[in-house]
Amino acid sequence: MFIIDDLLLRSIGISVPGLDLIWTLEQIRGYAQRELYNPERIRNQIKEIRLLYEFGEMSREEYVERSEQLMQRLRIAEKMER
Repeated sequence: MFIIDDLLLRSIGISVPGLDLIWTLEQIRGYAQRELYNPERIRNQIKEIRLLYEFGEMSREEYVERSEQLMQRLRIAEKMER
């Protein structure tokens, strides 16, 4: 019901930030994307897994797999920053 109300109100140009469900969902999505694709945070995760691998707490296969995932996320994050 709230989604329909929000869509109807938006269609006539009425939007109340904070009470608008779509606005709230957009804010949550934006926050999640900033957290997931934060280049500095990803670089720190890469350093962390490197240390875990060097101290023998992570197998080589795990390290390679996780490193590839993080490098891919880092490339995406850097493209999003531009």
